[in-house]
Amino acid sequence: MDKERLQRWGRASWWRSVLWSLACLMSTTLAVAMGEPRADRVGGRVPDEMASGVWMLYWLVGLLLIVLMWWRRRWSWQIALVASLVTLAVPIDPLVALVVLMQVWMRCRWSVVAGCTALVTAATFAATWRDTRGHSQAESFWWILFGSDPAATPGPFPWWGPVMITLAVVTLFAGIGWLRRALHHAQSVGEDHRVTAVQLADEVVRQAERERVAREVHDVIGHRLSLLSIHAGALEANTRDQDERLAGSASLVRESAAQTASDLRSLLEVLRRPDDPDLARAVPGLEALPALVDETVAHGMPLVATVVLDGATMLDPALGQGAYRVVQELLTNARRHAPGAGVRLAVVARPDLGVTIEAANRTGVAQVVEGSGLTGLRERVAHAGGETHLQVDDQGVLRVAVRLPWRPVPTGAGVPA
Repeated sequence: MDKERLQRWGRASWWRSVLWSLACLMSTTLAVAMGEPRADRVGGRVPDEMASGVWMLYWLVGLLLIVLMWWRRRWSWQIALVASLVTLAVPIDPLVALVVLMQVWMRCRWSVVAGCTALVTAATFAATWRDTRGHSQAESFWWILFGSDPAATPGPFPWWGPVMITLAVVTLFAGIGWLRRALHHAQSVGEDHRVTAVQLADEVVRQAERERVAREVHDVIGHRLSLLSIHAGALEANTRDQDERLAGSASLVRESAAQTASDLRSLLEVLRRPDDPDLARAVPGLEALPALVDETVAHGMPLVATVVLDGATMLDPALGQGAYRVVQELLTNARRHAPGAGVRLAVVARPDLGVTIEAANRTGVAQVVEGSGLTGLRERVAHAGGETHLQVDDQGVLRVAVRLPWRPVPTGAGVPA
């Protein structure tokens, strides 16, 4: 059972503490009341004029233990230790130690349970032995339970009497503590199962929603990409003999549409099965940056790129994929908002520096206007623990600097081939 649940249960059961306090008060009072005439009969070291004050002191010590018992849920084994030692030293009842023993059985590890049980057993036997040395019901609590004639003086119990009483009493309280521990554990397991069931139900709902989104995206965007590819192919075929430049552009559009459709299928599979490691590895990483640069140049963007990858195979694939998406978004953003403008790109990946991405292109605006693309880029970088800086200088050049921390391949993940 977790700590918070135990605390809630403890606050809800204050009435148990009240009942136990009343029972302990009664047992302590009886132990003192019966111990004094028993001591007078046997004779002790305390002078008669001081005897009443000493037994009153014993009763106050018992009251202090009862007060201390209210904190048994917080300091169970510590209070059990104190109550047992006091019961061994002072002729009072062991009920406080037995009550705290239940909490020890409920909350503590088994080595502590064994030690506290042995100590409480010793204290219970000592208190029971003292009580059973009484010769009548006026001197012994146990003769009140087992004696039939209040006026009789049967003498002390046989030697095995305190042993049997101690075993029975300790077994009773320890058994109650063990049963409550087992009950709380069963409730905790049931609660955990309930939480797991709720989480599984939520995951089923999320998976169904992902499937629905994937179907919608596939049906809508996939259909339009297919139409674009078909018309681009037709345009390429019809203009191949008339205008080579137009045919080349049409071929580039057709190939781009086919590549986009392939990327869309990969992304949809990741959406459907986000935890599949094979699909996660299929997403391009830093090793695909040269191909991305070549593709961008082939689309006609004036691009000057510097890509330095040192030890990139030892980089966490997830971080490399995030860096790839950042570069892709920067190039897409430049193509969308500043078509035809030149772009400078620098990507450096080194274990001592991390992954740094810098891009600059002239936009003609005076300040940064973050759309969904740049906002998503900033969120992606922040999620990876990196930093993003955007600035438009006096010449209207948008400069973006991204730094991602170096994170090695997780242990056991292996190094990609």
